[in-house]
Amino acid sequence: MEKTIAEFTSVKALVDELMSADERCRNDDKWLTYCILQHIACEHGQKVFIPFKLFRQFPSYETITRVRRVIQHKEKRLLPTSVEVQIKRKLREWVIRNIIHEV
Repeated sequence: MEKTIAEFTSVKALVDELMSADERCRNDDKWLTYCILQHIACEHGQKVFIPFKLFRQFPSYETITRVRRVIQHKEKRLLPTSVEVQIKRKLREWVIRNIIHEV
């Protein structure tokens, strides 16, 4: 449990930093994930090739997107700037709540 809390805390700080610096990170989870992976790889002196041993240290994509959701939905900060993204996310949320949970 402590490891999970530590990972969440460090990922949250990094996600917050990247979303503050790069508006695209607020609108695109794939771009946010890419930036996080790139940031971690660069910290370890890697440019293109990422060894699997290093890759295992990366937070899961799920953790990254959960942290983004906490910042945007719970804390109401660094919201997406794209109306299209806001609409897409609302529709996706509705589908998941009303359709996927019924299956």
